[in-house]
This record gives sequence, structure tokens and C-alpha cells, in this order.
Amino acid sequence: MNQSNFIPIILAWVVITDPATTMQPDRQATGADGGKLTLVTRDEAAGSGVPARLELRAEKGRPPAIRKAQRSGEGVVIDRKIELSLREGNYRFRVLRGPEYRVVEGNFEIQPGATDTRIVNLVRMVDMRSEGFLSGDLAWPGTLDEKLPTLMAAEDLHVAAVVAETSSPADAKDSRTKSVGQTVVPDGDWLTYPGSDPQSDSRLAVANPFAWELPIWLATKRIDGFFVLGDWLRDGPAIEKFREGRPPAEIGFTGNDGPGRYAETVYWRMLEAGFRIPPLAGTITNGGDHAIGYNRVYGIGPSLGTQDDRRAEPITDEGAFYRAVWEGRSVVTNGPLLRPTLGGYAPGHVFQASPGEALKLMPELHLAVRDPVDYLEVIHNGKRVHSVRLDEYAKAGGTIPELTFRESGWVMIHVVTQHEGHFRAALSAPWYIEFAGAPRVSREAVEFFRQWLSDCEQKLKQLPSDRLTPYIEPVRAARAFWEQKLDLSGPN
Repeated sequence: MNQSNFIPIILAWVVITDPATTMQPDRQATGADGGKLTLVTRDEAAGSGVPARLELRAEKGRPPAIRKAQRSGEGVVIDRKIELSLREGNYRFRVLRGPEYRVVEGNFEIQPGATDTRIVNLVRMVDMRSEGFLSGDLAWPGTLDEKLPTLMAAEDLHVAAVVAETSSPADAKDSRTKSVGQTVVPDGDWLTYPGSDPQSDSRLAVANPFAWELPIWLATKRIDGFFVLGDWLRDGPAIEKFREGRPPAEIGFTGNDGPGRYAETVYWRMLEAGFRIPPLAGTITNGGDHAIGYNRVYGIGPSLGTQDDRRAEPITDEGAFYRAVWEGRSVVTNGPLLRPTLGGYAPGHVFQASPGEALKLMPELHLAVRDPVDYLEVIHNGKRVHSVRLDEYAKAGGTIPELTFRESGWVMIHVVTQHEGHFRAALSAPWYIEFAGAPRVSREAVEFFRQWLSDCEQKLKQLPSDRLTPYIEPVRAARAFWEQKLDLSGPN
């Protein structure tokens, strides 16, 4: 829940902050039509200043202009302290610092000719980094410059991949910085990431999960990552222009949460079709203002075994973060903070079993949320095998029943909140189960992509012949690929 206090200051302000930090106003003349308020942000437990993001709005009219402040999403960065010169009137504000901190929000009144300084204490709900998790935005449409570290610090973000027009992946490698991130190369609905060192291959990720060509790409290209959370989900005004591709309403996904649920479902279908592609999250870009790290990936350290209390060794640098991401040791989120294991192992682990064996595994998780949780669930082979409300989960002692597997497949843990503006959720990368070394291939999932391919072909036929020609061979290859997949598929 959000932190909210209301404190009147006689003859000067009405400011929301922590009562223990109330300071007496300094009534210096600042002009007849306004006053000055200095906000100082600090971590309550550490007692030290931390950057944060301020969203400010006048009671009437547009958000006020804040001079010499770095923009971030719908607000500006507070680099531990910010001075606001504002007109007389009432204002509403929010102070945020990523999903690991509670939101401080409320209102204040500016009266003529007064100044004041206030300390905003930010309360950390959980310290993911201390538990072996590192956070990253894998598609930030900004600039790799001296302003980026402050933007990241204001969101408590550790790694950023900056989407910039670069001539080649080799150039992207050269632009890597040791402290905050790397440059990734966009190519339509694709992003190319440099290797972790000069000898390693670059990585390719699908940035648009709704693209018409997706079944062609799955059949003909190497895909190293797939964006499940992107610019169809953002903290701010509703998205007016949806990404180019197969519309979510076309296959039954409507309402504010439609795009988010659609992207998730497409990802599940890919897993069901036998692909092992890790989920990704990031800002990407589709117009409008975005705060860096709203959609983020948490990379998880390698599992140490079932006897280790935290189940993973910490990730301490960018290289380890990217290794975790590409190996599927991750959680993607735009809100809930999910720290899961299955049988003592981080997501991405492959469990091996023999035919006829019943493999029993216990899910374990730690969860922190700011929004009310709609439900927590376990997804196995695209089906919900366990779903529980948060109060029921608490009554059960914070445990999920043991899972039993008798066939190949995959499993993940999923948390969905009651946020009304859009889909806000957390999703673990999958764990995989293999019986006799054979992955699962579902006939229903294969048919899903065959239909998508057929619809894509109808769209392509509308192109002029010169633009259609490059698609002819990839479409033929995709048809053959999905026919072969259908022959290999088992029952749904």
C-alpha cells in the first residue's frame, strides 16, 4: 500500500511527508504569487539521501514546469534534493523509487512569499540485490550518456540496455560501459544485443510479440529472447496507439489488460510448441513518456542446491546479469516482486526424469507487492494448476502444494494484481521437465501458430509484388517447419 500522511503547517504549507521529519518553514519573501519548496529524499532505514522520481500536478491545470530538472516518465528526477519554485495553489504529488520502495503520495499548498524544506523518507519493502537479484531494463530508448546513471538510480535500477541506431553489433560492443549498460541495435521488431565478450555471439530478441511475421521468425530465425513486458504496458496515460501486428481483440483479448494478457499467452504458446526462449522486459518505445525500468527483468544467480537458504549466489555485475537473462534465470515484472524456486532451483533449470517416474517438486517463493494482488498461480503446460488469492496463500502459511509431473513440459509462477490502468504482473521464467530427454510439443500450440501464419500470408498478399518477393521463401520454409512440428506434436 502507499504511504500517505497529511500535515498542516500554519501560515505556510500543507505538505505530505513523515511527521518525524517536519521542519519549521523559513518565511523569506519569494514573490507575491508563489513560494519555494525544497524536497530532500532519503532512504528511511539507511538515513542517507537517495535519488527518486517526483510526479507533480497542480490541482487545476497542467503539471507545472520544473526548471533545470531531468525528465523521467510523467515526472522529474530528484537527485537527492530538488528546489521547486511554484505558483500559489494546491498541488498533488507522488515520490517513487522503483518497485522495491513504497510510494509516498499526497498534496500540499503553496502560499505566497514562504519557503520550506521537507524530507521525504522512502521505505524499502525488499532489497532484491541483497538476495542475489539484479534488475535491468532491456530496451531503454534513451541515450548512453552521463544522465543515464542518475535516471537509473532514481528507479533503483542496476542495468540498462540502450536502444540506439548503431551501424552494427560490433559497434554496439564498443559502446558498452562497465557501470550501467550497453547499446543494442534495433532492426524493426528485433533487437540485437552484443555478446558478453568480443568472442561471444550477439543475441537476438523479438521486441514485438504481436508481429504478423512471428510464426515465420520462429520457423526460420534464431530467437534468444522474447519481450513479454514492453511499451504496451506503462505507468502513465492510456496507450492510444497499439503496436503494429495481430490485434489482441482479434483472438479475444480486450480491455485495459488485453495487450498484457495477449503477450503472455503468445509466450506460453511458444513454450507449448517446444521453444525454450527466455522472457524479457523493458521500455522499448511507442511514443509518450516512460520511466526507465518500469518493465524490468530480475536476473537470478546460479542455484547452489536445495540446502542453501537463498538458493542462489549473488549477481554482482552486468556480465553475470546478462548470463542469467539468456539462460532463463529470471523474473519479469512491472510491479510485484517475486523470488521463486522450484525444488530449490532458480527458473531456467531443466529437471530430468525417466518414463514411468513421478517427479515431485515443491515450489517456494517470497513475494512483496504494493498493489492488491488478484491472484497467485502456478502455470503448467499453459494451464493453471494452482490458483490462490493472497489471503488464502497467507492462511496456508505462504506455501504452495507440492507438484507432481509425469510427462515432459514446463512450469512457471505468476502473480497478477488488481491494478485498473493496465496489466500489472510478475512472471517467472519457466522451469523445464524432460522425460527421456524429450521436450513437450503441443498440437494445440502448433495449430495456433499455423493459423497465425495463414493470417500473415493473407496480409502479405496485399503487398506490391516487389515487397512480397522477399517473403516467398521464408513463408514456404515456415509452412514446412510447422507441418513437421505438427507431425512431432503430442496430445494437448
